[in-house]
Amino acid sequence: MMAPCPDTGLSIISKPHWQHISHTNQYTTRFKRIGKNILYAEADASSPITLDIFEKEVVGRVITDSGLVNKPVYFIWNLEKVKAISYRYKKGIADFLYNPAPPLKAVVFYNIRPEFKHTLEIIRAISPQSMRVAFAEKYEQAMRQIQDIISDQYMYSEPEQIDELKDRFLAATARIGWLNLFSQPVLLPERNHECYAYFSALDHLQKDIAEAHAEHSEKAALLEKQLQVSADDIDKEIELIKSEMLDITTAFEREKALLENSLLQIKHESRSTALMLPARSAQLEETIQQTLQLPVSTGQKKQIIDLCENLLEAEKNRMKTNLLLTATDSAFLSLLQRKHPGLSNRELKLCLFIRMNLDTEEIADYYSITKRGIESARYRLHKKIGLQKNQSLKNYLTSLTRNLASFSSEKR
Repeated sequence: MMAPCPDTGLSIISKPHWQHISHTNQYTTRFKRIGKNILYAEADASSPITLDIFEKEVVGRVITDSGLVNKPVYFIWNLEKVKAISYRYKKGIADFLYNPAPPLKAVVFYNIRPEFKHTLEIIRAISPQSMRVAFAEKYEQAMRQIQDIISDQYMYSEPEQIDELKDRFLAATARIGWLNLFSQPVLLPERNHECYAYFSALDHLQKDIAEAHAEHSEKAALLEKQLQVSADDIDKEIELIKSEMLDITTAFEREKALLENSLLQIKHESRSTALMLPARSAQLEETIQQTLQLPVSTGQKKQIIDLCENLLEAEKNRMKTNLLLTATDSAFLSLLQRKHPGLSNRELKLCLFIRMNLDTEEIADYYSITKRGIESARYRLHKKIGLQKNQSLKNYLTSLTRNLASFSSEKR
């Protein structure tokens, strides 16, 4: 509750949520209620502003809080800080004026800036006949006019013909510019009237705008149809891609299942081989012992024993690399492991691939890793073997191959 109105003694009520802050924060529109059904509004700003968005929600809130829904409402608007209104604000005013709820009975504007007077005359021209729009210089005069309207004592003067034509002209321009109404005819004065040319020009302008608007609407409808067709085509393309992706996924899952089955089979074979290796080793050891007891020459015994030892070494190397190895491959791995016992099975396999002249990309494909990963592994292997920076890993492994003959002689 604020201090009562100094001119009427009516109570003045204001609430914190009865205000609208512009999205640019340039002004705040504040609302109050004077008495039971008179609403007061003013824009609070540091300099003259352009009203941007009509405060419909806040007005509705004030009316609801005041219990004035579907009841007569009267407005007083202080325009001291208002120099213009935006197109959106004009549309909002037009919507508010012709909204059946609440029944707005009168609006009195005061503190009107000269540059804004013409806009207010347009508002008055398009306002419903059941609503009064008046202008005042000060608050006291505005309040007196509102009270006269409420008590039905307001003195309405009959407009002169020129004022009536002016209102008709302004109303027609507002219907065209604010409301986009092109079907309502422009009422022309007599052909010999001095204002006939202006009304006739406005009539032609309305028809031209109506034709352009119809053409624009037709083009917009066509574009919307084309966009819909494009959207349908895109939807079909998306469905096709989804179908193809489903086929690819199905094929991938099928291939994955086959590879998993193959991997399981390889693991099973490797496990079986691993289980058989001790038995084979025992058999070969027994064969060596039996050979030593044979009544044959020492040279013949040595040939049989070397053969058994080579077979045993080949089985061990194949288990380490999980590859089908030639006798040369097996001998190479044995020599490499003898010289460098700290190498892992993975590093032994990598050395074998390098000796077989597989390039980095081929080795990366085998391990299903990047080329960068293989290059890093080669670098670590180079360092682990103990080679100098200027020594080539491939040349070193190749040189070991050339030493296989001497290695076999050493074993014998």
